[in-house]
Amino acid sequence: MSALQWALLVLGAAAVIAIYITSRRGGKMPKDWTPPGAGGPAVGRAPKLPAQDQMDMFSSKGEFDEFGVGKPRRRVEPGLGEGETVPLFGQPAARAEPALEAPKKVFEEKIITLLIAEREGTAIFGPKIHQALASQGLQYGDRKIYHRLLGEQPVFSVASLIKPGTLDPAEQQSFSTPGLTVFMVLPNEARPRAALDDLVATTRALAEQLNAEVFDANRQVFTAEAQRVLAAEVDAWTKRNGL
Repeated sequence: MSALQWALLVLGAAAVIAIYITSRRGGKMPKDWTPPGAGGPAVGRAPKLPAQDQMDMFSSKGEFDEFGVGKPRRRVEPGLGEGETVPLFGQPAARAEPALEAPKKVFEEKIITLLIAEREGTAIFGPKIHQALASQGLQYGDRKIYHRLLGEQPVFSVASLIKPGTLDPAEQQSFSTPGLTVFMVLPNEARPRAALDDLVATTRALAEQLNAEVFDANRQVFTAEAQRVLAAEVDAWTKRNGL
């Protein structure tokens, strides 16, 4: 495979991954997002505003309150402490205590990518690809690509190297691609090191079935040494993020 072909494929793989990650975030996701189980929104869902923020947004639009009279009015009685209010009906209102919210854990995002390319630089045909994917227990789903699922959440995903990356089983008879990209976004539902080990083992098994070679994101052959380096990076990431 020529350097130009490789460059185009890597660019295509990067675009596919970017599109998929953005779609999981609902088009936008703040940098301080947290994964399921860590007190934050679920992966791929826009974070919900705190209840008070939702109410503020609602009332700021001039909507009616539960009494149908608009935003409640308050007056301060002489001699009352600062911040104390009394409704117009004359009954003392309880002093509102500020709600304490637990701080949200901020996680550093890490994307891991491996590439699978046919050894002779020729195309890999659809039926062979789908047979290999199925044999590894990968499931077709979101964004028309394949995933390793834990529950209903993807741990890692497999897409075509050609944009838009789809691997639709219904189109396999007329489909071919020079290779696949296998990628994972940390954090996710799985333990990081276990997820990496599964991703690497699955990628190598797919490559063997497809008469292909495994490369890293820099188009270098993914050797045993490269795997140890990647594992060390994931272990360091795990420690930094307290997982």
